[in-house]
Amino acid sequence: MADARGKQAKKNADAASYRQKAASTSSTSMVKQHLRSAETAEKAALAEGRKVADESKRSADFSRQEAALNKDLATALKSEAAKEKRDRDQREAAEKRRREAEQRERQRQARADALAHQREIHAERARTQALVTAAEDRLAAAMDRIRPPQVERLRILYLTASSRGDLRVDEEMRRVKAAVQAATHRDLISIEHKPAATTADLLDGLTRFKPHVVHFSGHAGEDVLVFDTGSDARGPGQRVTAEAFARAMSAVDDPPTLVVLNACKSEAQIRGLLDAVPLAIGMADSVGDRDAMAFAARFYSAVAEGQSVESSWRLARVQMELDGLPDADLPILDTQPGVDPALVHLVIAPEAA
Repeated sequence: MADARGKQAKKNADAASYRQKAASTSSTSMVKQHLRSAETAEKAALAEGRKVADESKRSADFSRQEAALNKDLATALKSEAAKEKRDRDQREAAEKRRREAEQRERQRQARADALAHQREIHAERARTQALVTAAEDRLAAAMDRIRPPQVERLRILYLTASSRGDLRVDEEMRRVKAAVQAATHRDLISIEHKPAATTADLLDGLTRFKPHVVHFSGHAGEDVLVFDTGSDARGPGQRVTAEAFARAMSAVDDPPTLVVLNACKSEAQIRGLLDAVPLAIGMADSVGDRDAMAFAARFYSAVAEGQSVESSWRLARVQMELDGLPDADLPILDTQPGVDPALVHLVIAPEAA
């Protein structure tokens, strides 16, 4: 529009210039020519004026349209803001209801959990009391099977066998006897040693000697003990299954209180023995001669001092450890359900009876 105004002003100036020239000239032809040029310039100025008017009108129309659009935009923005506020309010209200519902559910669940926990506590107390009662009953029954306190010799049937001659079982027996002989209550212990022990020695010892403790030192495995054959020649020995050995323990009227298997990998056998006797000791893996001798000597020394079976077993393992022996953790003590080895004393001193 500024360009059209400029052109209009220029044309008006041209028209005025031509008219001035026409007034100042004396030539009739030049006057006519200048006047025609002035008219032409004036017509052009009028045309440019109409363009200016049209541009002004279109500009005014655009301004009105812009104002209308701005109004519509403002209305739309206001409406959108109102809608967003309503949506936000609805979301916040929904979220508040959800939180309140969750809170009510948590409170309900907490009450339910507290009630269930209370019930579980009561049930656990009842179960614990029942277990305690049952354990006390089992303990009483089991302890009834243990040799009652009395002043008598502890009878140990000590079976050693090394049919191949590769174990120092005689040295073990010598050390055990020396340890017992040095103990306070040595006069309350009687050891029946069966060297090169056969199965006949086992059964004769069980029936004639009626031992409280049966001890076996020799070769063994997870399911077998190797006894001597009674032959003069060295050989593989007589293999006795763990089941047969356990049946021998239970076959007599008065089974032993304790069975000690001072032999390699014999721990696997003691669970079967516990069907027949209250307590059993076995070795968890292969055990060396020095370890076996150290364990046996200290175990029976502690027994002869009046220590419990559990204390004697622990002292024997400590002895092995103090001696720097590698197998201190191999001797394993196990009992029938309800039998507490800490309460079982194999030697009862006269003043304690």
